[in-house]
Amino acid sequence: MGEYWNWAGNLRYSAAERHVPESVEQVRRLVARSGKVKTIGTRHSFNRIADTTGVHISLEKLDKVLDLDAERRTVTVQGGIRYGELSRWLDERGWAMENFASLPHISVAGACATATHGSGDRSGNLATAVAAMEIVTGEGDLVRISRDDPDYDGAVVHLGGLG
Repeated sequence: MGEYWNWAGNLRYSAAERHVPESVEQVRRLVARSGKVKTIGTRHSFNRIADTTGVHISLEKLDKVLDLDAERRTVTVQGGIRYGELSRWLDERGWAMENFASLPHISVAGACATATHGSGDRSGNLATAVAAMEIVTGEGDLVRISRDDPDYDGAVVHLGGLG
């Protein structure tokens, strides 16, 4: 696997394995067969919250826009997409989000999971834009959570403790 570090190069990760799946199905299989798993996005963290001695699953290849629903005014993305890529994609279609990350290289999933602030001081953190999300449980099952669910408020900003 070789050594790998956080974005700033000041924190070396301890994972015994690192996987970079290209599909949600691959993520599900990895989680189902692994013991201790942590997911990482762009590794823009300066502490060990995302570190593990188990398995790291990187979202770097799960970085696509899946749908733009003009009627509902929602965009569906994979968690590894970076805000800079998402903003370009939306702009090319005449759309934008109310609030974007101030750093274009951070991932949507990582920013939402950690309640990262955006670029405006009158907007909520980036997780406030999430209408629904799919998570892979510890058993490898795929579960959808939306604002209609009673446990939604505790799910979006989960600091890696969900799934």
